[in-house]
Amino acid sequence: MKAHVYNHFAEMLVQYGIPQIIGMRVYPEMDLTKIRPINIHHETSAGLMAYGYARISGKPGVITLNRPGTMNVIMALTEAWNSSVPVIVLMEGLAVTSEGRNALYEQDQIGMVKPVAKWIGDITDMSKAPEMLRRAFRMATTGRPGPVVLNIRGMGATFSELHHIDAEPFAEPRFSHYPATRIPPDSQAIEEAASLLARAERPCIVAGGGVNLSRAWNELKALAELGQFPVATTISGKGAFSEKHPLSAGPTGAVVGGRLGRGRVAGKIVKESDVVLLVGSRTNEMATSRWTVPDARSTIIHMDIDPKEIGRNYPTRVGIVADAKLGMEALAQALRKMEYRPKASRAGDIKKLLDLWAKDNAPQENSNAAPIHPARLLREIREFIGPDTILVSDGSSPFMWATSHTFVEAGPTFITPRGTGAIGTGLPMALGAKLAVPDKKVICFEGDGGIMCGVLPELEVAARYRIPIVVVVFNNGAYLLEKNHMKEYALSREMNFLPGLNFANIAREFKCDGIRVERPDEIHGALEKALASPRPVLVDVVLDPDEGFPSQ
Repeated sequence: MKAHVYNHFAEMLVQYGIPQIIGMRVYPEMDLTKIRPINIHHETSAGLMAYGYARISGKPGVITLNRPGTMNVIMALTEAWNSSVPVIVLMEGLAVTSEGRNALYEQDQIGMVKPVAKWIGDITDMSKAPEMLRRAFRMATTGRPGPVVLNIRGMGATFSELHHIDAEPFAEPRFSHYPATRIPPDSQAIEEAASLLARAERPCIVAGGGVNLSRAWNELKALAELGQFPVATTISGKGAFSEKHPLSAGPTGAVVGGRLGRGRVAGKIVKESDVVLLVGSRTNEMATSRWTVPDARSTIIHMDIDPKEIGRNYPTRVGIVADAKLGMEALAQALRKMEYRPKASRAGDIKKLLDLWAKDNAPQENSNAAPIHPARLLREIREFIGPDTILVSDGSSPFMWATSHTFVEAGPTFITPRGTGAIGTGLPMALGAKLAVPDKKVICFEGDGGIMCGVLPELEVAARYRIPIVVVVFNNGAYLLEKNHMKEYALSREMNFLPGLNFANIAREFKCDGIRVERPDEIHGALEKALASPRPVLVDVVLDPDEGFPSQ
């Protein structure tokens, strides 16, 4: 079958189960009856939408990119690279015959994306394009997942007969999801780890983002219940274990700890553990409270798909290179084989710590002050979070509140940009998440600074494509986190915005619904109305400009 390369790609993407492509330029050569184009306003948003889609669906997100947009997509690819999420980029490259001639938009595209791409395929011969796309799916979904790029340039300056392929399109369904292949653990390492856990007095598990990537939620639950192991999660690992389970210690990290952060619970549980099983964690600075949790004196077992991560920051007694799903399944089998019986459950300790945390938070969560205390907003939102809810948070203050003060079920239920920590990421990630699961509720936490960071126009995309997400704006009139960092300096005043910005009005201009909330007693009704709407809704909540997340 002779077809233009992009029509050939469209057929293959359908076979891979990819329902849409997202990009600034949607190729006119594609048969749009076979695949849905999502045309956005900024290439960063395209990459982040694909990221959100991939995180929730378990399938790679696919974007299209023209040459001038190469620089704009770097941040999104960095998020995908650091978070190990498969995004496939179909990039318009410069024609070979135009190289070195000061052609329009001539630039080193491959050099730009190379640091944040797992693999790059440079396509100059269109007959090889189908195989390169198949290789892109293989590379994106195996081993440590990540973003890959196809630089499609051909020999001519225009889409001519040279861009047609005479072959039947076919995909490899095995690589349509991740992880497409799973690395089993070494049996000796599993036996050593099981023996350490069996002898421990106070063992625990720290589940990182790798558990979510492996979609190993059932295996983690089975292992935790078998051993009565407390489970803490990193921020990227939030959702790996139901936070309503009695063994859940919640998220770790000083950034969500402090006086009123729930991270103080997990911090204490993990720090007091004599044996700590790390699963799918890169032991980065934030997840470990600057490498103090776990305690350096704890015995560490580290399981990860990437051997480079094992022992990176902690002396490790047993390292297990394995897929999290297979590794935890094997560990549970080894414990059963030795007829392991837990010495005692620490669920009671967790409950006492959580009850004390709730008591300390009660005055803020029940506050009737106006402007609204953010803890009150989080208390109201918690009432609407169920098994069919996905939370997506921007960076900065919203992610701290969302991570600490919400309780999510196990599964693909929570996304925040921990690969970069960048603001201006929540809205496009939420759009991608909703594309993945249109039957579920998606609530996006956005800061007022974040939503003005280049993504506000994507509200128009939500309206145009009828993507009914709920965006809750934390409107405190400032870059509050940065303002607090600079509070001893006069420069902190520069972090304030013009007073009275009303994002509900702006949302209506972008053809979404907008609701303004200025008093605590208005929150519940506004959220109820927004979540019942078939349209995208922005809820603009006016918060106390002096109340940031109390991580100190």
